[in-house]
Amino acid sequence: MKVLFSFLLASLVSNVTCFVPKISSNAASVASSPTCLSALDMKDQVGTLPPLGYFDPLGLIKNGPYGSPDDNFEHYRAVEVKHGRIAMAAFLGVITQQLYRFEGFLSPSASLKFSDLPNGMAGLKATPLEGLVQMAVLVGVHEVVIKQREGRQPGDFGLGYFGVSLENGSARQKNKLNV
Repeated sequence: MKVLFSFLLASLVSNVTCFVPKISSNAASVASSPTCLSALDMKDQVGTLPPLGYFDPLGLIKNGPYGSPDDNFEHYRAVEVKHGRIAMAAFLGVITQQLYRFEGFLSPSASLKFSDLPNGMAGLKATPLEGLVQMAVLVGVHEVVIKQREGRQPGDFGLGYFGVSLENGSARQKNKLNV
């Protein structure tokens, strides 16, 4: 047991050295080091919090397919925000279908009521094909119509946050986004 614990401790300590900045007068030597993070200055980005800070162990920002490291970072951050919002909406949908049932018909032609559908993923199997197509079209239209505003933070579609506009880079914005 002591051997296993020692091995785990040694592997953790060796990985932590990647997050310690090297003291060097040559910035290129830090950027070219294979064990350290990319040389991008990420300390001012929203979500970079102690104790971990900037975390990219696979080097997706530096070696990503979207061009420069800045382009890769912007793309991955926008996708992260979008997927986080979808996950939050899905969670609310699960809670809503567990607690409430809509009155009326899901499909009048099939005589299928909302109350006839089971909860969870089993509800997808009971949904008619036309309903699934409507969902897919709605998601596709959202992807095409709602676009990221150029030159703004990822996730800024110009719609505000429940009517409150947070200015880019303000202390209030960073406080709200890092909570």
